[in-house]
Amino acid sequence: MKKYTLYLLMAFTIVLMYACSHDTTPNDASNEESVSNVAIKIPEDIFDSNKKNENINEDEMKESIKNYLDYSHALTETIFSIYDENVTESDREKLQKLLDQAKRNDANFKDFISNNNIPDDYKKPSKDINEFVSSVMAVSLQLDEEIGKIFENGDLTDISNFSSKHFTKANGRKQKEIEKFLNKKNIKTTYFD
Repeated sequence: MKKYTLYLLMAFTIVLMYACSHDTTPNDASNEESVSNVAIKIPEDIFDSNKKNENINEDEMKESIKNYLDYSHALTETIFSIYDENVTESDREKLQKLLDQAKRNDANFKDFISNNNIPDDYKKPSKDINEFVSSVMAVSLQLDEEIGKIFENGDLTDISNFSSKHFTKANGRKQKEIEKFLNKKNIKTTYFD
């Protein structure tokens, strides 16, 4: 996950550098190679549970956290792979589908931990995990919107309030707390590799 924080900072820096440059018109030659020419595998699975008002045992809770984080990792990796390329309008459709899946993944996990009786020692960490992952994704969504604005009119709005709100939930200190909890509970996930 350290690389996601780095990716976000790099993407934010690139957006700012691009916005501050004098030539804000896209280079047609650089748009020839797009994500649509690259095979993008959109993950089919997201976290999903129909359980409500049930008692969730520790084993099921561990499995739920692992699934949520692994699905989030697959979605985030694919989203960032698109940001690494020159995004065309057709690529934006793929990106939007991925972002919608990420939102549903976050909402489903939030509903699961909110609507069920989970073990006490999982309540705060599960909430923190959900806030961390959804904040990383929210920053990605905002960056996507800002990049779109740059391409449309060369204008970058003020996103400092938005970023500071989400970076309080998705930062290195919070990540270390989450990783410590996952290690303590022996939950192996690809999200923090």
